[in-house]
Amino acid sequence: MGRRNATRTRGRRPRGGRLTPLTVGPEAGAKQWQALEYGGPEWQKICFRLRNSVEGYNGYAKNPLAEAIEAAGSRRIRGIAAQTILLAFQLAHANRRKIKKWLETLALGGERPRRRTHHRRKTKEPGTRTPTGHLPSAA
Repeated sequence: MGRRNATRTRGRRPRGGRLTPLTVGPEAGAKQWQALEYGGPEWQKICFRLRNSVEGYNGYAKNPLAEAIEAAGSRRIRGIAAQTILLAFQLAHANRRKIKKWLETLALGGERPRRRTHHRRKTKEPGTRTPTGHLPSAA
């Protein structure tokens, strides 16, 4: 009893080993279409900016003097559903606190703002913050 040869078809279509071209229309991939090329410089700029804002908000909500969402032990209820609902209230409170803080920086009705906006420190040029002796000298 010998093995059957897959290339011998005897008038039938081959079972494997041959690929036929496949044409896919543009509407088939419309659901997964992206405006920016994945991993490109413009995509990285936008993606990392959004990720940094999300991570910054997570740090804001984890503040141990405010909502402390990271300390699940302080939520004295049992069950994942109850924990989830309480966490949603804590995040809503953090969001309200952030909006209130932002509103206090606006000048409404011709009045001066109640608090000053946060000014970021200006970053130095990369070459000026490196300690001397750690960069190769230009010859």
